[in-house]
Amino acid sequence: MKQLVFFFLTSVLLLSVPVNAAEAETLLVGAASADVTGEPGTEMFGFFHREHPSIGIQSRLFARAVYLENKPETLVWIVVDSGAIGEEINVRVKTALAKEFGVEPWRIVISVTHTHSAPTAVRINIGCKYAEEYVESILIPGMLKAARDAKASIEACSMVSATGEVELGVERRGKPTKHVEKRVPAVGFKRADGTFKTVILGYTMHPVSLASKSRVIAAEWPGAAADAIRNTFTKETEALVFQGACGNINTPEWYVDDEKMYSWGKLLVDSVAEQLKKAEPQKPHFAVCARRIAILYDYPDDKKISEFVESVRKQLGDHPKVPEACEKWERWATQYRNNGGADFLDAEIAAVVLGDRTFVTGPFETLSWMNPELAKHTPIDCFAVGYTNGCYGYLSHDAAYDEGGYEPNMVQFYYLNFRFKRGELERLAANSAPLVQQAFDASRQR
Repeated sequence: MKQLVFFFLTSVLLLSVPVNAAEAETLLVGAASADVTGEPGTEMFGFFHREHPSIGIQSRLFARAVYLENKPETLVWIVVDSGAIGEEINVRVKTALAKEFGVEPWRIVISVTHTHSAPTAVRINIGCKYAEEYVESILIPGMLKAARDAKASIEACSMVSATGEVELGVERRGKPTKHVEKRVPAVGFKRADGTFKTVILGYTMHPVSLASKSRVIAAEWPGAAADAIRNTFTKETEALVFQGACGNINTPEWYVDDEKMYSWGKLLVDSVAEQLKKAEPQKPHFAVCARRIAILYDYPDDKKISEFVESVRKQLGDHPKVPEACEKWERWATQYRNNGGADFLDAEIAAVVLGDRTFVTGPFETLSWMNPELAKHTPIDCFAVGYTNGCYGYLSHDAAYDEGGYEPNMVQFYYLNFRFKRGELERLAANSAPLVQQAFDASRQR
């Protein structure tokens, strides 16, 4: 009996001993990068009137990846210095890594920085040629290498977060419904010795500062921000930089030099660096949830197809590529309708919760109104990230359809699809809110 009582008391004492705080507040984090620059001679994504091919390299391009594990959750997030990545690339990379890592494909999220000075990795109707050799020999192998190296480098890290505010991006549409997103959400993962293994940072601004006359390959301001992260923390700190919902936001200047570009990146990093360094570790909550959401087309009849093609010819003028591109789009649109093509796009939307930061991703170049629309439907603070898991052009807010402009009226010509129906950005935000709640709840269940 005495032995039984002793065993019981000893067990209670052992159970009441607090778990080591450092162990309780960590998760497994891996991070790595791979150079995906390629060589001059490829055609570049980004500007219809740009002359091709590329003739030089201003800054290197990278595929960067973070691997997070806190069982049963796993997340692989790849961010590539690219203008856009086609659906076939996403499927191939996700399929390969899902099988190799033993995870569901939706746990792998692929975003681009949307630099307008990278080789073309998406099939465009007009303006630039698909860089197939680059995609096959450099881009895809680089994405896979970054993810594999990230998984191989996992170690216990704590999670910290911060939010800065920077007035840098410029509303380019000049319409009454102007909106600029100033937030700089950031998440950092720290080793036991206090150094940062990786820092994730977002800002809503188009990487277009080199403009259409430039023919050099460059990572633009996201690459400069990644450099600033390494210079601010450690040279080994990997950096993932998102371009946000930047459809209507441009850089404040064009044709800038490296010094100016770096100053922008440093400004963004400085807005969160001290917060991250001083922040107390938070519980390592994270989760990713994904679902397919139908985005409705403004489905045209034969008359509207002809009217649209005629309007394109008038707007683009005498450019030698226009007649062939118009014929291609009209032929595609007519065949699509005649073959009973769907009146919607099936888009993969993901909500990623990292501590108290939530990112909502989609395969569109959404206008920055996506953020306040999300705020209408969920109390959880969200930051929209575009061109993730595919790319299908601009998704404009409702008022833009009355205000006009390239974003709601022309983009379908470049991507061989139809204009999205009015109100679809707002509907996407509303339909994303339950997904955000699902990811948030899942992240808090551990």
